[in-house]
Amino acid sequence: MPRTTQMFRKIPFALPLAMLTGMAGAALAQTAGEGDTPPPAPGVAGGHSQAAFIASYDRDGDGQVTQEEFLAVRTERFEGADKDGDGALNEAEYVAEFEGRLRQQYAEQDREPDKFFERGLTQAGVRFALLDRDRNGLLSPEEDLASAERTFAGMDTNGDGVVSAEDPPRERRRRDNDGSDDAERSAD
Repeated sequence: MPRTTQMFRKIPFALPLAMLTGMAGAALAQTAGEGDTPPPAPGVAGGHSQAAFIASYDRDGDGQVTQEEFLAVRTERFEGADKDGDGALNEAEYVAEFEGRLRQQYAEQDREPDKFFERGLTQAGVRFALLDRDRNGLLSPEEDLASAERTFAGMDTNGDGVVSAEDPPRERRRRDNDGSDDAERSAD
């Protein structure tokens, strides 16, 4: 079992979430003070912004992402990453899939891997540990789908089933110790 997964299986869920938040804040603080190369532009590797989401999932190039389009891309990526064919992703498969997209994004922007690239890979390992809700070291299709549904709902802020520039900015949500937010609990 990968080291990251073993570590997080022993730690309550709130601690990895706090670590993820702290690492992201530290990365932003370091980036803000550095005068060298900026982070890559949004692309196939995705990100947390609306522009990054659209860049990553808009397969037909119409500037918007339907839920069906989003789920088709997620399913394709999941199935493509499952190299051992067991129907689930281990941490190495999950991180390798993201690394492939990140390398593609860098190549499309004529960039060499840099500190942002390395931070992205580190975050992928942390993200895997958070998505593996049952802490068995595998990301099941059900866990991936639950994550996909939360992600899409968070991006589709006007609730029309499409993520586009027409969606108003997302509201910041308060997170509880179990990592869920108000919207996740109300959906359960």
